Amino acid sequence: MVAIKFKSKAGEVLAHANVGETLLMVAQKSGVDLFGGCDGAGVCGTCHILVDHDFLEKLGEPSIEENDLLEVIPSRAPNSRIACQVTVSEGMDGLTVTIP
Repeated sequence: MVAIKFKSKAGEVLAHANVGETLLMVAQKSGVDLFGGCDGAGVCGTCHILVDHDFLEKLGEPSIEENDLLEVIPSRAPNSRIACQVTVSEGMDGLTVTIP
């Protein structure tokens, strides 16, 4: 199990994720209010998140498709990602995800 903290205006939730799940799946099963308009198909960008800068290298680069989605998000930041496109790995233990 991998521990991931989700922060939003509603507060913080410490979630426990299985390797191979997406961050969107983890958020939703943990009761975090993170909308995924395309149900995780990676085509809408509504599950935009910000990840700890310290974990960016561990997450790897966004795919071309994810980068295309991020380009149209007005609030994009250097640590922006699309939650349905980030797959949980062992190296993500302790990650904090902020929902803008």
